[in-house]
Amino acid sequence: MDTALSPALIAGLSFAYLGGALFLAFGVYLSIRRGRLHPLLLVSISAISFSWIEAPYDWAVYAQFPPELPRMPSWWPLNMTWGGGLPSSVPIGYIAYFVLPAVIGAALGRRAITRFGWRRPQTLLAVGFAVGFCWALLFNGFFGPRLGVFVYGYVIDGLALFQGSRYQYPVYDAVAMGLQMMVFTYLLGRVDREGRNVIEVWSDSRSSSKVGSSLLSVAAVVVVGHLMYGAVFAPHLATKLGGYVTEGPTEQLWPPTENQPR
Repeated sequence: MDTALSPALIAGLSFAYLGGALFLAFGVYLSIRRGRLHPLLLVSISAISFSWIEAPYDWAVYAQFPPELPRMPSWWPLNMTWGGGLPSSVPIGYIAYFVLPAVIGAALGRRAITRFGWRRPQTLLAVGFAVGFCWALLFNGFFGPRLGVFVYGYVIDGLALFQGSRYQYPVYDAVAMGLQMMVFTYLLGRVDREGRNVIEVWSDSRSSSKVGSSLLSVAAVVVVGHLMYGAVFAPHLATKLGGYVTEGPTEQLWPPTENQPR
Protein backbone atom coordinates (compact mmCIF):
# COMPACT_ATOMS: atom_id res chain seq x y z
CA MET A 1 0.00 0.00 0.00
CA ASP A 2 1.31 3.45 -0.93
CA THR A 3 1.48 5.53 2.25
CA ALA A 4 2.58 8.77 0.56
CA LEU A 5 0.12 11.64 0.87
CA SER A 6 -1.21 13.18 -2.33
CA PRO A 7 -1.04 16.96 -2.85
CA ALA A 8 -4.79 17.16 -2.20
CA LEU A 9 -4.43 15.35 1.13
CA ILE A 10 -1.54 17.61 2.10
CA ALA A 11 -3.66 20.65 1.21
CA GLY A 12 -6.56 19.29 3.26
CA LEU A 13 -4.37 18.57 6.27
CA SER A 14 -2.76 22.01 6.00
CA PHE A 15 -6.18 23.66 5.93
CA ALA A 16 -7.21 21.70 9.01
CA TYR A 17 -4.12 22.25 11.14
CA LEU A 18 -3.10 25.74 10.04
CA GLY A 19 -6.63 27.09 9.65
CA GLY A 20 -7.76 25.71 12.98
CA ALA A 21 -4.68 26.99 14.80
CA LEU A 22 -4.96 30.45 13.23
CA PHE A 23 -8.62 30.89 14.10
CA LEU A 24 -7.98 29.67 17.64
CA ALA A 25 -4.99 31.98 18.07
CA PHE A 26 -6.85 34.96 16.63
CA GLY A 27 -9.79 34.25 18.92
CA VAL A 28 -7.45 34.21 21.92
CA TYR A 29 -5.82 37.46 20.76
CA LEU A 30 -9.18 39.20 20.34
CA SER A 31 -10.27 37.93 23.75
CA ILE A 32 -7.14 39.29 25.45
CA ARG A 33 -7.54 42.60 23.66
CA ARG A 34 -11.21 42.75 24.61
CA GLY A 35 -10.76 41.69 28.22
CA ARG A 36 -13.33 38.89 27.89
CA LEU A 37 -14.01 35.92 25.64
CA HIS A 38 -14.62 36.97 22.05
CA PRO A 39 -17.45 35.37 20.01
CA LEU A 40 -14.84 34.04 17.57
CA LEU A 41 -13.14 32.10 20.36
CA LEU A 42 -16.49 30.86 21.65
CA VAL A 43 -17.55 29.38 18.31
CA SER A 44 -14.07 27.88 17.90
CA ILE A 45 -14.42 26.17 21.27
CA SER A 46 -17.88 24.97 20.30
CA ALA A 47 -16.63 23.51 17.01
CA ILE A 48 -13.78 21.52 18.52
CA SER A 49 -15.98 20.35 21.40
CA PHE A 50 -18.38 18.42 19.16
CA SER A 51 -15.74 17.16 16.71
CA TRP A 52 -15.93 13.72 18.35
CA ILE A 53 -19.38 13.25 16.77
CA GLU A 54 -17.77 13.29 13.32
CA ALA A 55 -16.81 9.61 13.65
CA PRO A 56 -20.37 8.28 14.11
CA TYR A 57 -21.51 10.84 11.52
CA ASP A 58 -19.02 9.36 9.03
CA TRP A 59 -20.34 5.90 9.81
CA ALA A 60 -23.95 7.00 9.30
CA VAL A 61 -23.34 8.71 5.94
CA TYR A 62 -20.76 6.15 4.73
CA ALA A 63 -17.98 8.73 4.48
CA GLN A 64 -14.72 6.90 3.80
CA PHE A 65 -11.15 8.23 3.73
CA PRO A 66 -7.89 7.09 2.12
CA PRO A 67 -6.07 4.52 4.28
CA GLU A 68 -2.86 6.58 4.29
CA LEU A 69 -4.46 9.37 6.34
CA PRO A 70 -3.26 9.45 9.98
CA ARG A 71 -6.04 8.36 12.35
CA MET A 72 -7.05 8.99 15.94
CA PRO A 73 -6.06 6.26 18.44
CA SER A 74 -8.47 3.48 19.30
CA TRP A 75 -9.51 5.11 22.58
CA TRP A 76 -11.14 8.03 20.73
CA PRO A 77 -14.86 8.06 21.69
CA LEU A 78 -17.14 6.27 19.23
CA ASN A 79 -14.28 5.93 16.75
CA MET A 80 -16.56 4.49 14.08
CA THR A 81 -15.14 6.04 10.89
CA TRP A 82 -14.61 3.14 8.51
CA GLY A 83 -11.11 2.07 7.56
CA GLY A 84 -9.12 2.83 10.69
CA GLY A 85 -10.96 5.46 12.67
CA LEU A 86 -11.39 9.21 12.60
CA PRO A 87 -8.67 11.16 10.72
CA SER A 88 -6.46 12.83 13.31
CA SER A 89 -6.85 16.23 11.66
CA VAL A 90 -10.58 16.40 12.37
CA PRO A 91 -10.66 17.90 15.90
CA ILE A 92 -8.53 20.96 15.12
CA GLY A 93 -9.84 20.98 11.55
CA TYR A 94 -13.39 21.40 12.77
CA ILE A 95 -12.47 24.92 13.84
CA ALA A 96 -11.39 25.88 10.33
CA TYR A 97 -14.24 23.99 8.68
CA PHE A 98 -17.02 25.52 10.77
CA VAL A 99 -15.66 28.94 11.71
CA LEU A 100 -14.54 30.11 8.25
CA PRO A 101 -18.02 29.89 6.65
CA ALA A 102 -19.52 31.40 9.81
CA VAL A 103 -17.18 34.39 9.51
CA ILE A 104 -18.09 34.74 5.83
CA GLY A 105 -21.79 34.44 6.61
CA ALA A 106 -21.63 37.01 9.40
CA ALA A 107 -19.76 39.47 7.18
CA LEU A 108 -22.18 39.03 4.26
CA GLY A 109 -25.18 39.21 6.57
CA ARG A 110 -24.04 42.42 8.20
CA ARG A 111 -23.34 43.95 4.81
CA ALA A 112 -26.82 43.04 3.57
CA ILE A 113 -28.39 44.45 6.73
CA THR A 114 -26.52 47.74 6.36
CA ARG A 115 -27.17 48.08 2.63
CA PHE A 116 -30.79 46.98 2.43
CA GLY A 117 -32.03 47.67 5.95
CA TRP A 118 -33.15 44.08 6.44
CA ARG A 119 -33.92 42.71 9.89
CA ARG A 120 -30.86 41.26 11.60
CA PRO A 121 -32.11 37.90 12.90
CA GLN A 122 -33.79 36.76 9.69
CA THR A 123 -30.98 38.03 7.48
CA LEU A 124 -28.20 36.38 9.48
CA LEU A 125 -30.09 33.08 9.63
CA ALA A 126 -30.88 33.10 5.90
CA VAL A 127 -27.38 34.11 4.84
CA GLY A 128 -25.90 31.58 7.26
CA PHE A 129 -27.92 28.78 5.71
CA ALA A 130 -26.98 29.82 2.16
CA VAL A 131 -23.27 30.10 2.94
CA GLY A 132 -23.24 26.81 4.85
CA PHE A 133 -25.06 24.98 2.07
CA CYS A 134 -22.71 26.31 -0.62
CA TRP A 135 -19.65 25.65 1.55
CA ALA A 136 -20.56 22.00 2.05
CA LEU A 137 -21.52 21.62 -1.60
CA LEU A 138 -18.09 22.85 -2.71
CA PHE A 139 -15.98 21.30 0.05
CA ASN A 140 -17.77 17.98 0.55
CA GLY A 141 -19.47 17.64 -2.82
CA PHE A 142 -16.63 18.57 -5.16
CA PHE A 143 -13.26 19.13 -3.49
CA GLY A 144 -13.36 16.02 -1.30
CA PRO A 145 -14.56 13.35 -3.75
CA ARG A 146 -12.98 14.79 -6.92
CA LEU A 147 -9.52 15.24 -5.41
CA GLY A 148 -9.48 11.99 -3.47
CA VAL A 149 -9.81 13.30 0.08
CA PHE A 150 -12.93 11.31 0.95
CA VAL A 151 -15.90 9.65 -0.73
CA TYR A 152 -19.42 8.58 0.20
CA GLY A 153 -19.97 4.86 -0.20
CA TYR A 154 -23.77 4.94 -0.15
CA VAL A 155 -26.46 7.62 -0.47
CA ILE A 156 -30.24 7.83 -0.35
CA ASP A 157 -31.79 7.19 -3.75
CA GLY A 158 -32.72 10.44 -5.51
CA LEU A 159 -31.07 12.73 -2.97
CA ALA A 160 -27.51 12.83 -4.28
CA LEU A 161 -25.43 14.42 -6.99
CA PHE A 162 -23.61 12.02 -9.35
CA GLN A 163 -25.48 9.13 -7.78
CA GLY A 164 -23.96 5.72 -8.35
CA SER A 165 -20.49 7.04 -9.14
CA ARG A 166 -17.40 7.34 -7.00
CA TYR A 167 -18.07 11.08 -6.82
CA GLN A 168 -21.62 10.87 -5.50
CA TYR A 169 -22.57 13.42 -2.87
CA PRO A 170 -25.62 13.37 -0.57
CA VAL A 171 -27.22 16.80 -0.88
CA TYR A 172 -28.80 16.39 2.55
CA ASP A 173 -25.29 16.78 3.99
CA ALA A 174 -25.21 20.32 2.57
CA VAL A 175 -28.62 21.00 4.11
CA ALA A 176 -27.27 19.86 7.47
CA MET A 177 -24.30 22.20 7.15
CA GLY A 178 -26.59 25.06 6.20
CA LEU A 179 -28.65 24.54 9.35
CA GLN A 180 -25.52 24.48 11.49
CA MET A 181 -24.21 27.66 9.90
CA MET A 182 -27.45 29.44 10.72
CA VAL A 183 -26.53 29.09 14.39
CA PHE A 184 -22.84 29.97 14.09
CA THR A 185 -23.50 32.92 11.79
CA TYR A 186 -26.07 34.24 14.25
CA LEU A 187 -23.66 33.88 17.17
CA LEU A 188 -20.96 35.78 15.30
CA GLY A 189 -23.11 38.31 13.51
CA ARG A 190 -25.67 39.45 16.03
CA VAL A 191 -23.95 41.36 18.82
CA ASP A 192 -24.99 44.29 20.98
CA ARG A 193 -23.21 47.62 21.35
CA GLU A 194 -20.67 46.01 23.67
CA GLY A 195 -19.89 43.30 21.11
CA ARG A 196 -21.67 40.56 23.08
CA ASN A 197 -23.64 37.83 21.37
CA VAL A 198 -26.80 36.31 22.80
CA ILE A 199 -24.90 33.73 24.85
CA GLU A 200 -22.69 36.37 26.45
CA VAL A 201 -25.70 38.53 27.27
CA TRP A 202 -27.30 35.53 28.96
CA SER A 203 -24.16 34.60 30.89
CA ASP A 204 -23.68 38.19 32.08
CA SER A 205 -27.21 38.15 33.44
CA ARG A 206 -26.41 35.00 35.43
CA SER A 207 -23.02 35.98 36.84
CA SER A 208 -21.61 39.22 38.21
CA SER A 209 -17.96 38.27 37.62
CA LYS A 210 -16.03 38.05 34.35
CA VAL A 211 -14.69 34.62 35.23
CA GLY A 212 -18.11 33.26 36.10
CA SER A 213 -19.64 34.76 32.99
CA SER A 214 -16.86 33.35 30.80
CA LEU A 215 -17.29 29.86 32.24
CA LEU A 216 -21.04 30.04 31.67
CA SER A 217 -20.47 31.23 28.10
CA VAL A 218 -18.13 28.33 27.36
CA ALA A 219 -20.53 25.81 28.87
CA ALA A 220 -23.48 27.27 26.99
CA VAL A 221 -21.74 27.40 23.61
CA VAL A 222 -20.61 23.78 24.04
CA VAL A 223 -24.16 22.69 24.85
CA VAL A 224 -25.59 24.70 21.94
CA GLY A 225 -23.02 23.19 19.58
CA HIS A 226 -23.84 19.65 20.66
CA LEU A 227 -27.58 20.23 20.39
CA MET A 228 -27.11 21.76 16.94
CA TYR A 229 -24.94 18.90 15.69
CA GLY A 230 -27.14 16.28 17.30
CA ALA A 231 -30.22 17.73 15.61
CA VAL A 232 -28.72 17.39 12.13
CA PHE A 233 -27.05 14.05 12.88
CA ALA A 234 -30.24 12.35 14.07
CA PRO A 235 -31.90 12.15 10.60
CA HIS A 236 -28.70 10.69 9.09
CA LEU A 237 -28.58 8.06 11.81
CA ALA A 238 -32.27 7.24 11.41
CA THR A 239 -32.04 6.77 7.64
CA LYS A 240 -28.91 4.66 8.01
CA LEU A 241 -30.42 2.39 10.63
CA GLY A 242 -33.68 2.29 8.69
CA GLY A 243 -31.94 0.92 5.62
CA TYR A 244 -32.69 3.86 3.34
CA VAL A 245 -29.06 4.59 2.37
CA THR A 246 -28.69 2.07 -0.43
CA GLU A 247 -27.19 3.57 -3.59
CA GLY A 248 -23.50 3.54 -4.40
CA PRO A 249 -20.73 2.33 -6.69
CA THR A 250 -19.69 -1.32 -6.74
CA GLU A 251 -15.97 -0.62 -7.12
CA GLN A 252 -13.57 -0.86 -4.20
CA LEU A 253 -13.17 2.75 -3.09
CA TRP A 254 -9.85 2.69 -1.25
CA PRO A 255 -7.88 -0.50 -1.99
CA PRO A 256 -6.87 -2.57 -0.10
CA THR A 257 -9.49 -1.42 2.45
CA GLU A 258 -12.85 -3.05 1.92
CA ASN A 259 -15.84 -0.76 1.45
CA GLN A 260 -17.99 -0.06 4.47
CA PRO A 261 -20.81 -2.62 4.38
CA ARG A 262 -24.44 -1.55 4.42
